[in-house]
Amino acid sequence: MGRQPVARHTGRSTQHGTDKANTFAMTFLVPPELAASQVRPGLEQAEKGARASGTPFVSFFTPEEMLALARETGFRDARHVSAAALAQRYFAGRTDSLRPPDRGEEVLVAVT
Repeated sequence: MGRQPVARHTGRSTQHGTDKANTFAMTFLVPPELAASQVRPGLEQAEKGARASGTPFVSFFTPEEMLALARETGFRDARHVSAAALAQRYFAGRTDSLRPPDRGEEVLVAVT
């Protein structure tokens, strides 16, 4: 699966010219085969629809790929915050059992 070369260029260009540390946070989707079973069908359907319309998804990343991309583009510190960690932090103890899937949309936090 191809990756967006624009992401590499954008990351480099936004960091130049600043001496202060900046924090960058973004979400990303894991490839369907790594996603939680309850979200996998939706990701596969979205990917199929995008491909059929001539705009295939090229932006699924494993956490390791996203961390490597952040470091390649000059971020000195990068960490992956898993969907499971976010669910534990923000949804633990809910009486209605609402909880997002443990794998699907993940978070990258990086510092220049």
